[in-house]
Amino acid sequence: MDAKYRFTLQWGAESVEKIQVGNLLKRLGNRKSEFIVMAISEYINSHPDIQSTGQELKIVVKPNIDREQIESMVKKMIDERLTSVISANREIYPVIKIDPVSNDDIYEMIDNLDMFSP
Repeated sequence: MDAKYRFTLQWGAESVEKIQVGNLLKRLGNRKSEFIVMAISEYINSHPDIQSTGQELKIVVKPNIDREQIESMVKKMIDERLTSVISANREIYPVIKIDPVSNDDIYEMIDNLDMFSP
């Protein structure tokens, strides 16, 4: 029996982490195996429960951006869009006074969207 473990790995470049790991492994050339053994061994030492037999292994990938950052980006986009719409309407209808919607109203609306989340 051959006393070697052989694996083929492949992944896309759809995240910063995957690109970084791919670039590092490329640079390692023929030394990839030792590095992978060292990295996974360190992970096992940090998470000893992973070696429990009969237990299903679950890999949880955390997004690079959290909910707070997404909400901040959405609020910023809404603010920019509202400013643009209000400016455009003032050019088209200069006589009509348009009361801008306050940021607090918009943020309250966004916060209320949570009721639609599972």
